Amino acid sequence: MNKIITTPEEMKNINSIFKGVMDFAFDESCIMDKDGYILHCSESSPLIWGRPNSESIGMHITELDSASPYPELLATGKPVLGKLHIINGMTCITHMIPLFDKEDKIIGAFGVIVFRGVEKLKKLMRDQSFDTGDHSSKDIYDQLSRAVTNYSLSDFIGNTPDVLRIKEMCKRFAKSDHPVLIRGETGCGKEILASAIHVEQHPKGKRPFIKINCTAIPETLLESELFGHEKGAFSGAYTTKRGKFELAGDGTILLDEIGDLDVSMQSKLLRAIEEKEFERVGGNNLIPLRARIIASTNSDLENKILQGKFRKDLYYRLSVLEINLPPLRERRGDIPLMVEHFLVQAGSTKKFSKEAMDVLEAYDWPGNVRQLRNLVMKLTIMVPDDAECFSATDVRAILNRQDGKVSGKVQNIGARFDASKKDAVINALKSCNYCISDAARALGISRGTLYKRIREYNIDIVKSYK
Repeated sequence: MNKIITTPEEMKNINSIFKGVMDFAFDESCIMDKDGYILHCSESSPLIWGRPNSESIGMHITELDSASPYPELLATGKPVLGKLHIINGMTCITHMIPLFDKEDKIIGAFGVIVFRGVEKLKKLMRDQSFDTGDHSSKDIYDQLSRAVTNYSLSDFIGNTPDVLRIKEMCKRFAKSDHPVLIRGETGCGKEILASAIHVEQHPKGKRPFIKINCTAIPETLLESELFGHEKGAFSGAYTTKRGKFELAGDGTILLDEIGDLDVSMQSKLLRAIEEKEFERVGGNNLIPLRARIIASTNSDLENKILQGKFRKDLYYRLSVLEINLPPLRERRGDIPLMVEHFLVQAGSTKKFSKEAMDVLEAYDWPGNVRQLRNLVMKLTIMVPDDAECFSATDVRAILNRQDGKVSGKVQNIGARFDASKKDAVINALKSCNYCISDAARALGISRGTLYKRIREYNIDIVKSYK
């Protein structure tokens, strides 16, 4: 048989075996009718489309994938196999196979994603090329690696309301060149969102995406890293060097951990952003700043401003557009999708038992998404291959080494909190080392409310901190 022959009734009411094939044999799969409207989606489809299957079913395939080969399939009647294209910002390899009735008329199609994000393909090709010395595989692997260097919005996994709202904000922000400030706890995915905005802004052409960690470079070298230097500008400057701002060109530069930037560098950065030009260290020629600035931080910038550790004018300049990422404990509904995504990355076919998933969803995740990813990777290595699934015991064995709970000391503060008492606020601030976020969490109020209490009670954070 060189064609798949079926009926409209069979397409609408697929059997359990075919449903299993859809769910487990491919990274994603769907069935559409002769007009291109989705009838069925695999369990993994939300990872691709960024929406629950209840929304995807009934939509036209071109609404989900504007580059879908379905029109080509209708015109030729032939399957479209091994197509490499971008779906929702993710590089994928796809098949689309026509479905015929007994009269040899196309009545629909079966679409599958063979490799999502091409990570599996890269692994296979890496093993093939380095085990056999296949140079052609090495060349293709190199091209694939360069093509998928940056994260897209599809890499920010989740479909809870907060995540969908953030993704929509990123799409809107990508239409401008204004600076963006991304805030959130460590491990929340700030770099993924920064890269996603860059990819959304430059979907058709490769523009540089330059990342610099403001805490990883000594203060004495940071200015040279950002702006470059001329030959002989200082001891050891044997050649002229282009800085990150210059290398970024008309792309994007991510200033990671901007909250820890030295105050003297903050003033130089502010001047460069405001004037849209800069000089190399030891140079006299002005170089235009064309790159878009995205900054990220896990610091409480308002608190640092009060302490004189961060310039208020720089904060306002960077936060023209601002995104606040919720910690994982505030979007636990995304954990099953994330787990599925990390299992695919690890090349594992195991699943988590219901009890194990309950443990994951009940945990506080102080390390956020990064901690969840590391846990999944550890389990794929530590749990024997012959185990049917990851159990709650397996999960607890790793989580018991960590503490995702709020400390008893802080919990007691929260229980005793009385909003009318100045001492409660002061005690919370002291116990949390004057970290506004932690103190607000201990008191069970928002950061904004805590700042209001600080002003109301005339609490001098700067003096207290010192």
